[in-house]
Amino acid sequence: MKKFLLATVMLLLALPTLAQEQSLRDIVTEHRLDNGMRFLFVQRPGAPMITGGWVAHVGSANERPGITGISHLFEHMMFKGTSTIGVQDAALDDQIRAELDALRGKMFLLERDSRLKVRTGQAESMSDPALVTEEMNGLQEQFQALIEKQRDNIIKDQFDQIYTEQGATGMNAFTNADMTVYFLRVPRNKLELWFWMESDRLSDPVFREFYSERDVVYEERRMRTESTPTGVQNEVYNSLFWRGHPYGWPVVGWPSDIAAITREQAENFFDIYYAPNNLTAVLVGDFDEAQALAWAKQYFGRIPRGKQLPPDVVTMYMPPAGNFVYRAEVDAPPSATLSFRTTAYGGEDHPALMVLANVFNGKTGRLHKRLVLKDQLATSASATENAQKYDGIFQLSANGKAGVDPDALKTILLEEVAKIQTDGISEYELEKVRNNLTADNFRRLEDNFFLAIQLLYYDGLRDWTSMETVMNRVSKVSREDVQRVANKYLLAENMGSKLFMRKAGGEPEDPELAGFSDEQKQTAQQMLTQLKSMPAEKQKEMLPQLESMRSQAPAEMQVVIDYVIKQLGK
Repeated sequence: MKKFLLATVMLLLALPTLAQEQSLRDIVTEHRLDNGMRFLFVQRPGAPMITGGWVAHVGSANERPGITGISHLFEHMMFKGTSTIGVQDAALDDQIRAELDALRGKMFLLERDSRLKVRTGQAESMSDPALVTEEMNGLQEQFQALIEKQRDNIIKDQFDQIYTEQGATGMNAFTNADMTVYFLRVPRNKLELWFWMESDRLSDPVFREFYSERDVVYEERRMRTESTPTGVQNEVYNSLFWRGHPYGWPVVGWPSDIAAITREQAENFFDIYYAPNNLTAVLVGDFDEAQALAWAKQYFGRIPRGKQLPPDVVTMYMPPAGNFVYRAEVDAPPSATLSFRTTAYGGEDHPALMVLANVFNGKTGRLHKRLVLKDQLATSASATENAQKYDGIFQLSANGKAGVDPDALKTILLEEVAKIQTDGISEYELEKVRNNLTADNFRRLEDNFFLAIQLLYYDGLRDWTSMETVMNRVSKVSREDVQRVANKYLLAENMGSKLFMRKAGGEPEDPELAGFSDEQKQTAQQMLTQLKSMPAEKQKEMLPQLESMRSQAPAEMQVVIDYVIKQLGK
């Protein structure tokens, strides 16, 4: 499955929007099938390509220990085809999958003994060579032989090829803590193909290459987390902050869970969370709505409603009962991040927190003016307000210059918080934030692709209508509201602090990354890792898509994309 620009898309989505002159309710038509699946149609006459996508209301927050990462694994599996797509001999494929399941069951029993030995100190880890018995060696040889036999029977990437041969572009997906989203652009005269292909992979899933794909996900985790300068440390800090909460484990999953997930567990997960009553589809473009609805009923309407409703996420945030500080040495410049628990998406104080973050942000924001321009201690500084489906977090971050003490960065960040808590913000700052958010909104909603993605994203958070209602509330935020939420949530006694110092003798940083925030650096590194894993010709094919993405991206993402394009050209 292709995985380009996922982080870019997510950063675009993280930016807030305000209501446009024409209400979304005036341009979006909602239909609900008898099986519970919803369809959102947006007419954009003259658009030769239609953006189609759907969101499964499931993410890593819906998982549990033992199967963490399964939502992200599904993102991979949904591109592997069906009983009629992606395979030469379907009966042989069924037979191989059954044999793999049986072998995997035997291996799991042996791994149970290995886990006990690791837990009791008889082995260092599950990868300890001493744990590999003669019996396990034999099972692994049989297992690998079956994997190779399965690969010989597969038509690789046929699902993608069918779309591409018919003129579709940009097929991709992303998973986060709250949702999994699938999308692509399809020519107007191939819309029925989209209905058939997307309904087929939902009604006839086979989870082909399941065990080998787990290894791909495991490698992705290594690239995204373990091979980045601060990936492991950020993961540790996040788990400390979200103590006991499902946001505390990574979307990609814990390594031990990824290695142990079975196809039977995957099938049970699919039956609950990929049932039509847990899905919403979106079409944006120039199409006949009556015909589209007829196709929706014909293709998606045949999928039965789920027998079991998705269970509630009941685990709540556990207050830290005091502040905590996490320090680490990393192969990166010094930095400080302060974290505060806030409110879930759409909460009473969510709009005021959005405004507060934007008062801190940008080249004319308080953090940049203080830390970068005045004190000249940092190369960048920013604030993020991330209200998610089940809870929220507000963060202040600064990336220091070489040799700067992260505690000094922390002190100044707290000083800037205290100024707002004591004196509030100016009317000028409030109006500037509103104007900037309005301009961002108009720019993004002009593009059919990003309108579709945002409808899917906000429906995944709460409901697509909240994309407008929450943003309308931003226009009513007062200076007093901003000061009040700063005093309510940004409390030092309930704060998490992440302080990084550069490791002595560490690898020097690319000078071209100077001035990038920690998030921008990680995004650039992930994009380059994903792109450089592709063949050279595929990398060249990606350049026009990068350029297109750049034109729609905010300024902070444009510099990241510019950097990636330059690195690919070397």
